[in-house]
Amino acid sequence: MDDTIKGYPDPEMITVTDERLIPVVAALTNLTESWKTQLSKGAVSLPMAVQIGKKLSHERQQALLEFWEDARLPDKYMSRALHAFAGNMPEWAVHQVIRIFRLTEKIRASMIMLNDLMDRFDELYERFEHEFWEGEWSGAEEELEPYLDRLEAEFQELHRQASDEKKSYNRHYGDSSSDSARDSARTAGPSRGPVPFSTVIGAADDASPKELKQRYRTLMKKLHPDHGGSAYLFDWVKQAHDNYMHGKSSL
Repeated sequence: MDDTIKGYPDPEMITVTDERLIPVVAALTNLTESWKTQLSKGAVSLPMAVQIGKKLSHERQQALLEFWEDARLPDKYMSRALHAFAGNMPEWAVHQVIRIFRLTEKIRASMIMLNDLMDRFDELYERFEHEFWEGEWSGAEEELEPYLDRLEAEFQELHRQASDEKKSYNRHYGDSSSDSARDSARTAGPSRGPVPFSTVIGAADDASPKELKQRYRTLMKKLHPDHGGSAYLFDWVKQAHDNYMHGKSSL
């Protein structure tokens, strides 16, 4: 192993006196040479390397490495894959779990303004994530496989419904999800008329001012760029709110 890992001394050459560091050094020492190489290249973060060395045997570390390289796994999914491998989840199931997590991101983006679907999605996602992290799934493959298939099918159905709703919305009001929407809006034909503020934020037409305010605040939190939302949609909805507050129809 190189003498340093991204500027850190080789853990095997360190004499540790601080009890808080002993588990960290032990975990790094337990890394396979392949993972040490990935760490030295900066391909994996030091905190993640510590978790890999702490939670996995050398055999499982090699399996995770092969999975990581084969799936081209982004950093944000690495902790989930590690958790699954630490729980001895079959590799096919880990692939499916990661696929479901990726699907949930697409769904969340598709239904950001669809109240009913978003509520159903949140409920299903919270259950999925809780059961995954808490290890509440059956370890028997004959039970795990149909469960994951059913779960993925539920998410796929939500994704289909969200896509259909979004297409319907765009047919009526135009696609506001990208910069191209601004360009097309400038060159579009006759306007279809102003879009009500309640429609923009996905509230009922007869929603009370209090309900509109609550829905607006909830939506703006989800759309805020600091929370992974869309800067354009954030500004778009804010403009609709400003127009609404000044007595204009909306957009």
